[in-house]
Amino acid sequence: MRSYLRMVLFALGLLAGVQLPGLLDLYFQRIDARLQQAELSLSPFRANAERHFAGDLGALLGHYQQSQDPVVRGDAEGIRQLIEQQRMLRQEQALAVAPWYRQALHLLGGANRDLVGDTLAHYGYVVPLKQEAIVCGLLAGVLGALLGDLLWALLAWPFRAAPRRRGELR
Repeated sequence: MRSYLRMVLFALGLLAGVQLPGLLDLYFQRIDARLQQAELSLSPFRANAERHFAGDLGALLGHYQQSQDPVVRGDAEGIRQLIEQQRMLRQEQALAVAPWYRQALHLLGGANRDLVGDTLAHYGYVVPLKQEAIVCGLLAGVLGALLGDLLWALLAWPFRAAPRRRGELR
């Protein structure tokens, strides 16, 4: 029974592990799409900054924030959010060229939670035959089997037979 459990855990780990590269691909595709949208939304403001502030979006933002017109001041918050979003997306996009294991660690720990949630919500399970998927799947499968063996040993530990001492009769 234990060997079947080990095989099942290995298979589940393998299937879960091969999903990671596809998930990473989708995550970075979503970042690219959002970055393009942020840049498109900022383009009229960037053109205005070129005309009046030598291309400095920060100066344009400062001008909007100091305006006496409440409508213009209200637009300043929208521009600030777009600039911040573009900055964050560029930082995320820079990781797209990192090795897959660094991308995976980032996705698990440091990635934007909203983007990760959005990616997971739109992810469809696939079994890609890419080197990263195979390696990741095998690692996850072996890890699953090892963790299963460890759990089995821990659960069975209280029930193991006491060792016999020399000369002791049962």
